[in-house]
Amino acid sequence: PFSFRKKVGMRARVCTDGVDTPVPCAYNDFRCDANHESSGTMPIVQPRLIVELYEGWGFSGKRAVIVDSVPDVTPLGMYDRVFSLRVFKGPAYRASPDHKVVLYDQVGYKGNRLPLAPGFYPNIQDVVRRFETVRSIKFESVLDTSGPEWGGIPVVIELFSRPSFDGRKTTVIRDVPSITALGQENVISSIRISKGPNFPRKGCRVVFYSQEDFDGLSLPVIMHPADLTKSFEDLRLLPSSFNNLISSVKIEGWSSSTDFDTVVFQDEFSRESLEPGWRWVDPGGGGDWRARQGYLQLNAQPGQDLWHGGNFDAPRLIRDVSGDFAIEARLRIGADLKEHGGLLLWKNEQRFLRLEKTSGAHAFRGDVRFERHQWQFSTLIGRGIDLTRPKTLHLRMERNGDAISGHASEDGITWQHVGATVMGMADPVSVGVHGLAPGAIPATTTVFDYFRISRRKRDVDREMRDRTMDGRAREALAIRRSISQLQR
Repeated sequence: PFSFRKKVGMRARVCTDGVDTPVPCAYNDFRCDANHESSGTMPIVQPRLIVELYEGWGFSGKRAVIVDSVPDVTPLGMYDRVFSLRVFKGPAYRASPDHKVVLYDQVGYKGNRLPLAPGFYPNIQDVVRRFETVRSIKFESVLDTSGPEWGGIPVVIELFSRPSFDGRKTTVIRDVPSITALGQENVISSIRISKGPNFPRKGCRVVFYSQEDFDGLSLPVIMHPADLTKSFEDLRLLPSSFNNLISSVKIEGWSSSTDFDTVVFQDEFSRESLEPGWRWVDPGGGGDWRARQGYLQLNAQPGQDLWHGGNFDAPRLIRDVSGDFAIEARLRIGADLKEHGGLLLWKNEQRFLRLEKTSGAHAFRGDVRFERHQWQFSTLIGRGIDLTRPKTLHLRMERNGDAISGHASEDGITWQHVGATVMGMADPVSVGVHGLAPGAIPATTTVFDYFRISRRKRDVDREMRDRTMDGRAREALAIRRSISQLQR
């Protein structure tokens, strides 16, 4: 479709591509004729891959087309603004099927790398966490690929629409608030539960609910450490099968074997001032903190929310953090159940997670809720049951690669797994606490005793060594420069 002629000493960047608006184009050291007319000076080049770059999520905004390596995307007009891309197989792809496009976050093919095979990527931050922008692009044969990590799998649950493990089959390996969202009817006739690769040593419990969002009648199934598989060939034979109507599934009693053993930040809200690094985001003035009172109080009026519908009025206290971590807070629970708030993991208004204790007036009636907000959609990830009226409630959120999990506990020792999800977010991200009063529920008051951030000791030690080495290198460079100036 294209023909190219040699342009000595010049690298062309624009190709009309048959449209009125020029599209940036990079293709070796050849320039595409504006009218795509063959000059007859050389044969047509057969690209292995064709890549469309977009400056916005979901293939929106300015577009650039490349078919060869680009050491710096700035001349393409896409500097620091590549958020989605499409990778197509070119005419010569079969000659090298392991060919991939490799994105780099520094010019000259340096920095973090992200290899991508042919496919559509509406948001590159969904693919891998530690990658935020594109500065250079290389086409090469590589065997590795990048992708998000799923996280732990305690059990594998197979649901069948007919008895004797027949009919339509649905596999569940994580909490599911709605079976119908998986394309399965909510009438289940047989079930098989098997141990997963991350089965907890003390066992766990799988609970089937008759209603969505882990509500209604429940059918618990306990998986003991000695159990390999538990099968129910016909649920109609069980005394509590509630007419085989299963609408949501929850896996209880398991938690990640956390190795975030080093506290790197803690604020007990009991000093003369807040610890350095905090940022108030409080459009309605609901934040309440006083020196030495020993707690942080967030007051939210009806309608103050934190969601993609354009309502970000909820009071919150946040700070930046990078890498893998665990955040934890302890909430005071009052007899009137007026608290509604918890932990927040925030990248921007399009990408954030909330792990919170709901108020007694909310539809969840005081249970813990774990929500994902992404691409202007909110999704219930999980629900913490039977934690409505403890005197204190501990909430914990862990980020391990792209896998993010939520946990809740009455004592801070025995944790209930609330839910898990995957969300790619480039560093740094913001973490902290929030309070809100969604919808038409009455005003809420959420009280936090402390907030802390923990990391792995090995990660902290490695970063300290790197900083020490960088400091010594800078010191040596400064000495060499001083000596050079004296010699002049």
